[in-house]
Amino acid sequence: MPNSTGSNSMFLPFSYNETANTKSCNDQFGMSPDYLWAVREFGGANIARDFSGYSNIIFSNGNLDPWIAGGVTEFIGLKLPYYIIQGGAHHLDLRLPNEKDKGTDVERVRAHETKDLESWIAEYQALTTELKDREDKIIQ
Repeated sequence: MPNSTGSNSMFLPFSYNETANTKSCNDQFGMSPDYLWAVREFGGANIARDFSGYSNIIFSNGNLDPWIAGGVTEFIGLKLPYYIIQGGAHHLDLRLPNEKDKGTDVERVRAHETKDLESWIAEYQALTTELKDREDKIIQ
């Protein structure tokens, strides 16, 4: 996995060199890495295009999260909300609420996520009821 760090990182300095890495893989394993495989397989190069067929996914990031650079941080669609937790890191919103959360941005994000989930469940239940009613009419 290509990575590199800066001098202000908690990780040991490491410079990544794609040419040297490719040569090493060829020498050791007789093959070249496919550096774009994950983007082709899972998308992410063009978030609006790559995720256009998806729905009911909540994307949340914390502004203190080092992974935010690879996260969804822009509007994609109504069924793909994203939230930035000010003062938080990744998955803070998924942890159990505690006293330290009072009055913080994570409370706001959790409230929005709860409303999103509730509306998706209600929408699904309404659709299921409608389909069942149609089925019952057909059977009669």
